[in-house]
This record gives sequence, C-alpha cells and structure tokens, in this order.
Amino acid sequence: MEGGSSRLARLLPWAWPVLLTVLITAPLLAPGFVVDYDLVFVPDLTLRLNLFGVTTALPRAVPSDVIVALLDEVTGGELLNKLVLVAIPLLSGLGMTALWRELRLGGPLAGAAAVTLYVWNPFVAERFRLGAWALLLGYAALPWLVRAALRLRRGEGWAGFLLASAGCALTASGGVTGLLVAALILLWPGRGRVWPLGGAALLNAPWLVAGLARTAAATSDPAAVPAFAARDEGYGGVLPTLLTLGGVWNVDVVPTSRGDLIPLLLGFGLLLLSVVGVVIWCRRDRLGLALVVAAVVAVCLGMVGAVAPDAIAWAVGEVPGAGLFRDGQRYLGPLVLLEAIGFGAAVAALLRVVPVKCVVGATAALVPIVALPGLAAGGGLKVSQYPAEWVLARQVLAADNRPGEFIPWPFESYRAPAWNARRPVLDPMPRYFSQPSIVPDELIVGGHRLAGEDPRATAIATALRDAVRTGADPTPTLLQQGVGWLVVDREAGGPSPRELIPQVTEEFSGSSVIIYRLEGTPAEQGDRPWAVVLVLAAWAAAGAVLLAAAGGAIARLRPARSSL
Repeated sequence: MEGGSSRLARLLPWAWPVLLTVLITAPLLAPGFVVDYDLVFVPDLTLRLNLFGVTTALPRAVPSDVIVALLDEVTGGELLNKLVLVAIPLLSGLGMTALWRELRLGGPLAGAAAVTLYVWNPFVAERFRLGAWALLLGYAALPWLVRAALRLRRGEGWAGFLLASAGCALTASGGVTGLLVAALILLWPGRGRVWPLGGAALLNAPWLVAGLARTAAATSDPAAVPAFAARDEGYGGVLPTLLTLGGVWNVDVVPTSRGDLIPLLLGFGLLLLSVVGVVIWCRRDRLGLALVVAAVVAVCLGMVGAVAPDAIAWAVGEVPGAGLFRDGQRYLGPLVLLEAIGFGAAVAALLRVVPVKCVVGATAALVPIVALPGLAAGGGLKVSQYPAEWVLARQVLAADNRPGEFIPWPFESYRAPAWNARRPVLDPMPRYFSQPSIVPDELIVGGHRLAGEDPRATAIATALRDAVRTGADPTPTLLQQGVGWLVVDREAGGPSPRELIPQVTEEFSGSSVIIYRLEGTPAEQGDRPWAVVLVLAAWAAAGAVLLAAAGGAIARLRPARSSL
C-alpha cells in the first residue's frame, strides 16, 4: 500500500500537464481541421522542391512545411493537425516537469505551479490564437533544451540536447532563441562546452542556407516595424505588458480578459513572485544567471520596435535577414521560462513556512488559469471543414501536366471564408493543391499594405493592380513569372479573372472554387542548380545530426529499460 502511494506521488506531477492539455485542446479534437491565421493544415501537403526554400520567396515556413509534408503521409493532415495542437501544451508541461526535477528547487506542488505558468500564460494564448504552431513547438522544446544543456555541462545528455535543438529549429525565430539559450548555458563560466553548439547550428542550416541562397536581397518593408511592434494591453506600457508575458502585435488575438482588474492584479502578482523566486534560484545556483541574461535579451528584442522604431526600421530595410526581428515579442520564450521557474521557486519557499501546504500549493497552481480563463477550450480556435469540392478541384489541377504554377485569386495573403465561420486564415490553397504556386506575401496590417519580399509575387500583384486601374492586360507579366493557372476563391470577392484577362479557359467550376487555365506558355523559371545543391546539402547535414541524436537517445534508453 505504501509502495502504491509513493508510485502515485511520482506519477501525479506528470499527470498535471496532461490535465492542462485536455482543458485547452479537448474541443479541438472533434472531426475537422483547426485553421486560423497562420495555423494552416490540409489533408495532404505534397512534398515538392519549393517547400525546401528553393524559391524567390523568403523561407518563412522552412523547415516546418517539409516536416508536415513528410509526417502527413503517415498520419494524414487532419490527425497531424490534432497532434500538433495537443503537443504544444503537453510537451511544454512535461518539459517543465522534467526541468523542475532537474533543478531540485522544490517539491511537486511547487513544480505544478511552475508547469501551469509555463503552459498557461498570455504569450501562449496569443500565439496559439495567431496560429504560430511551429514557434510554439519550439517554445515547448525550450525546457527540454535547458535541462539537456545543464546535463551536458556534467558530460551527459548530448542526444537529448540535439533533439530539443531540432524542436526549436522548426522556425527561424525559434532556432535563434534556442541557439541563444543553449550558448549562454553551455558557455557560462565553469564547465563550458562548445562542440554541441555546432550540431545545434547544423540543425538550423535548412532555413539559414535557404535564406542566404536567395538571389534577391532578404530585406523587408520598414513600415512593418510599427505594424509588428509590441503593444500595451492595459498594463501601464509596453514593458509591463511584456513582463506580464503579453504584447502581441495583433489586437484581435489578445484574450478579452487582458487588462481587466483581477487579471491585471494577478498578472503583477505572478511577476512579483517570479522575481523573488529567480533571486532564490540564482543565490543557490549562479548558472541561473544564464537564463536571466537570455530573458533580458528577449525583453530587449520585444521592446526595440516600440522604443527604437527608426533604428530597427533602417535595419529591416537595409540589412538582409533583419526582418526576423520586426516582431520582437515572439522571442519572449526565455522570459516565460524564467518566470515559470521563479514562480515555482517562490511557491516552494512559501510552502516551507505555511501550515496548510496542500491548499496553498493547489491555489498557486491554479492562479495562472484564473488570471487567463480565455485559454480554456481552445482559446478561440474552432474546428472547420474544407469544402468537399476542393478534392475534385485538386484532382483536376493535378491531372494537368502542362508547365506553369498557379496563383490564388484574388491575389491576397489572407481569407475569411464562410466555411471557417469568417475567421481570418492564411490562404490554404497554396498548401491544399498539389501544383506549385506563387504565394502572395503582401500583408495588410492596421489598414496599411506592407510590401512583400518575393520579387515574383510583387510583379504579379503590381500587374493585377494595374489591370484593375487602367484595364491593361496582365497576361504577359503572368506568363513571364511562370503562371499557368488561376485558382479562384469565389467567396473572397473582387473582380473575376474574365473581367481582367482576355483569354482564360475554365477547367473546373464549383460553388466555392473555380480553376482557369491562362492562355499562352508560361516562361521557365531559372532553377538555380547551385542553390538547390546548397539547400539540399543543408538538409542532409541537419538530417545526419538528427539521426545521430535519435540513435544516441535510443541507445541510452535501452540500458534504462533493461534495468527496470
């Protein structure tokens, strides 16, 4: 009986992240797809060369799109959509549980409080609603990365470190965050280690090399800086908003409770306890200062668009790759992790002196939920169904083996379709249809149109706007840019292609989608063989590191299982 009780005590900390995951994602597991803003999964994302970043567009979805294209061959797109949504809070919570045990700052009740704050906070709620699934999977990998880096300083755990680094590297911003945190911990005075950072850097090679291999300059519209700058959510300024783990640029995804009196007081209360706990941790272990430095850098990146907009705007417009930092709030992961650890450490210190430990500990674990009730039941995400006729349209387009790529019509980045209850979503058509496409990358934020970075998309958008204004035929420009088909979203409005283009042939017509064939022969686009070789070599290097890490993890698990 006593052994059963101790086993239950060991299992309970791991059960808490599972319960939090159920509270967040249960309604999202109904049949259908959850698509919203940048969260776009389709039944079958076809693996094709342009997903690797060998295009004129910036590699914003590298390597995440390739990973999805590979995995949905096994699971199907709908199940993979659900697995990703579940994995975000579950891996975050389990990682925080594992890291808490590694740090030994307190017992399971304090650990549960730390887990709750890491899983349930404004940063997660806002990015979850914004559909930043790959960024949040990198966020979920952060506690695993810190735990593995701490073990590496003792000479063990290299495989886990590389696997966690791979999770961070699903996006460029996540990869930058992971490299920053890993470098600070591994190189901190004491038992610093350099070589694992080389493996982590190779795991980031797919997006980095794809960006460097572009022929066009990897610069962005300077006007994007104020558009994507962190915002005050009613907490007395941008800095307090960031310190209470909010501040996303899109006001439409901010939880409605942010800025209300009780959430505001609880938010500042959590911040105060976190600061106290961080001081306790750093007094016990000076290595905690490495994460403090990472958190300070994260706050600075979040603030720069608000306090130095001219400087960052110049960098974004002139320095290739600087556009990575126009949305600085997305780098808050290290701050959230630091505050979660600090909150747990403060609760652990409190539990040492209060008489009713279970009540105080359970209350502390529930405070982040009370401060942010809107994250429950999906945080505003809903389940939808793609129109059934899209399957037929996809087959028609796939059966046409003539050269050319398609463009979505109207040529805009986002839609608010009726089948998704008019919720905004990044146009799913370029992913849904198997034929390669040219994706519009201009964004409309706050009523202002921001210029895109893909010269082909810019040429097409300009030609279509000229056709609307002057009646000029855009066909020569479209053919020059390699366009062979137009896939029309009938719900999105705007002029019909027949009104602007003299010669198009209807290949498929449905109530929500029409496919037109553009008359003429699309120009062949230069494949840039050297770029293909470089990008695929980067993928090969990253794949070799990942396979070695997976092999090392399996080899480590075998002795552990045999000893059970």
